[in-house]
Amino acid sequence: MADWRGKITSVSKTKGTTAPESAKRAGLGCLGVIIAVVSILTLLITIGLFKSGFVLMGIFATAFLLICIATTALLLVPNKRNPL
Repeated sequence: MADWRGKITSVSKTKGTTAPESAKRAGLGCLGVIIAVVSILTLLITIGLFKSGFVLMGIFATAFLLICIATTALLLVPNKRNPL
């Protein structure tokens, strides 16, 4: 428990210009998971729109779905390869 408190205090003491690398990865991971959930919900909405006959709205929802999937892939795939 003290280890977590030490990590939290070290993150909270930063001045906003820098943050620990683990905090950055955790933040990007959480954002990636949230966008993945949004893309799953958008997929369900898109399927419903096409089944109901709303093709034009379905096309816009499909475009948004593709943007969500691309954003999720960019956030969840690590940018830096750690050779160690």
